[in-house]
Amino acid sequence: MRRYGCHCGLNVDPAVVRRRWGNLTESNIRTWRLAAAAAITAELALPPALLVPESAPYAVVAGIGMHAAFTCLKPRQLITFSGLTTSTYTAFVS
Repeated sequence: MRRYGCHCGLNVDPAVVRRRWGNLTESNIRTWRLAAAAAITAELALPPALLVPESAPYAVVAGIGMHAAFTCLKPRQLITFSGLTTSTYTAFVS
């Protein structure tokens, strides 16, 4: 098992990610950097979108979808965080 970051086992990539993308090429790295930039941009855009009543339902759906995707990438580490974040999206709409 290949570990990244600390040696306490918290930063382990899921097996499906290791199997599929274990040997990253330059193209893979560019793709992941683009995905990271898109996620950061979406995270920055969601709070203002939640404050505008017209865009709030779309922001909630986008936020829930984004955090569901994050949870699929690293389920053990992000299940609690994504659950709490998803519940705050619905609290904004209420």
